Amino acid sequence: MSKTIKIFLFLLIILLVFNKKLITYYYTYKLSKWIERPVVFDKFNINYPNLLEVTGIKIKNSNKFYNKNIFESDKIVLNLNLKSLLFSDLIIINKLVIENPRFFLDIIQKNKKSLKNDKTLLTYEDNIGLAKKINENTPDKIWPKKKKDINFLILETSITGGRAFIKTSFIVKPVEIKLSDMSFKKTGNEKNYQHYKEVLKFILFDIMARTNNFEMKKILKKIYNL
Repeated sequence: MSKTIKIFLFLLIILLVFNKKLITYYYTYKLSKWIERPVVFDKFNINYPNLLEVTGIKIKNSNKFYNKNIFESDKIVLNLNLKSLLFSDLIIINKLVIENPRFFLDIIQKNKKSLKNDKTLLTYEDNIGLAKKINENTPDKIWPKKKKDINFLILETSITGGRAFIKTSFIVKPVEIKLSDMSFKKTGNEKNYQHYKEVLKFILFDIMARTNNFEMKKILKKIYNL
């Protein structure tokens, strides 16, 4: 093998490795921005041209909650639409497969004084941003206008082998629930499609339906209007 070929192959390997690191950083950053949570993982594989496989992914929880993570999964596979990545402000994911996910739901009970009178109201806050919004009827967050807003749309999602772990500030023992296998069509943060946070409501409904803990079932129904 000539010296020129060796140098070329070396530069090619460096370029591929560097590009992989850039792509890994890009998708980690974008995912963290989309879901508004820090994201870490054990391994990130790119099967060119359009298949991503992430193992040991963890989405971090806020420090004020009991669990360290809000979500974990053994493996996540994404099939991407390359054309949307290169030429569109809407990133399209053809298929998202989530294997053996673990959802951690933390609920905190709070006492809040009413603005109308001196009565103390019982309110709830959770780590997925739904309980407070529902209980206190808070308005949607108004985001600053961006020059260029890149959204995402997942055409098909499947979730298998899921489990949920619920910890509350008023029930001592955490509850573990085996979830149903689920599938969704056309979800994301793009207008006119089902928002990805709506998927959380389906998961909550499944949690309530499958738990054998009557007290927990009653609480979930009350907090989330299920």
